[in-house]
Amino acid sequence: MVGVVVAVVMVMVGMVVGQFTCPWSRPLSMGDTGKDVYITQLLLSRSPFVSGISLNFDFDSQTEQALRAFQTGNNLTESGTLDPDTANLLYKLHYADGYKDDGTFPEGYLYKIHIEVSSDRNKETVGYLYDTNGTLLYNFPARLHGVEGRNQYCSNGDTITGLFKIDLNTPEPEPKVYGPYPINRLVEGLEGNAKYLYWNNETTLRRGILLHTGEWANWHPPLPMPNSDGCIHTWPDSCNAIWKILTSIGVQIRTNTLGDLPYPYEPQGIISIEQVD
Repeated sequence: MVGVVVAVVMVMVGMVVGQFTCPWSRPLSMGDTGKDVYITQLLLSRSPFVSGISLNFDFDSQTEQALRAFQTGNNLTESGTLDPDTANLLYKLHYADGYKDDGTFPEGYLYKIHIEVSSDRNKETVGYLYDTNGTLLYNFPARLHGVEGRNQYCSNGDTITGLFKIDLNTPEPEPKVYGPYPINRLVEGLEGNAKYLYWNNETTLRRGILLHTGEWANWHPPLPMPNSDGCIHTWPDSCNAIWKILTSIGVQIRTNTLGDLPYPYEPQGIISIEQVD
């Protein structure tokens, strides 16, 4: 009988978990802590019904008040608890960071990459590589679709939008997965979701995002590239061209840190990723 009860409870929990949008997998209320609380606070901060919320990983009284304001403002039951209906509407309304590239080329960096993405990450796009003067050097196909069913707030989800520091590294050790060429490593977020999800330390919510290619089975240009674990995919010839162009304008190839944090070098470029629909 005990086994039956446990099984029933597990099924019920599974049903509740299944209703949540990633990154949530549980109801949240006063006293809870964690990354899912932080993301709740981040998205609540974008609501017109909320003001003055801290991003601190703790579901405190301020967070509860903000959640109640969001629920009331959107005609949900005012419970002060993040239930599936509240979480899913919060994501639907406020997942987009609103980041827009301003067209500038900040001093101190040798190159800039700009990529516009659709909310439908199955749509491949184009990346543009510029030098520090804003001269277009190259464009390349790009795919920014992470693991199926996982958005940019989830581990291995879609590539994060926003502005990042980026740097050129020696090749990754698995050419079948990452290709045989030097890769570009996203180092630290500066604006947009990147600022709030991607940090140059071990507390970061997302990590290890690269611009790379791969030796993908049963694939050849111009077929759609496979999804990544959150990275930016491009064609092999493009990845090969990018590192050669970068070194020709004075960018150094740094020894690959293989994801260790904090990143020890001063990044030489920036990458701007903006959602346009």
